[in-house]
Amino acid sequence: MRKDKNNKLRVTLKFVLGLGVVIFLVIGLGVLRFHAARLAYYLESVNQSIQKYSEEEVQLRQELSALVAPIKIYSYCKESLGMQKVVRAETLPIRLKTSTYTASKQDTTSGFQGWRSSLAWLLGR
Repeated sequence: MRKDKNNKLRVTLKFVLGLGVVIFLVIGLGVLRFHAARLAYYLESVNQSIQKYSEEEVQLRQELSALVAPIKIYSYCKESLGMQKVVRAETLPIRLKTSTYTASKQDTTSGFQGWRSSLAWLLGR
């Protein structure tokens, strides 16, 4: 009787353990399926964003090419800004002074000053 009870207990324990493993696997597969569905939804939203921005890029490129065209620039200036075509262009002469606009290099007495000043940009000076 005792052996029979032990065998029945072992069979019941194995059945419960097997049922627990099956339930654990089903729940695990459900979680994985949910995660895959969530990633698929995210991927679809990213693809829609890419498509929207791609269409917007094409539209902006078309607008840019229309604005860069010389005839469009001329017509915009004439119609919107009220500019007129110049018939005769005038030039003005500009006289430059003979003085130097850059700093002159000072003479240094130290022999090391020359190479230190040429590498001063490394030290931020």
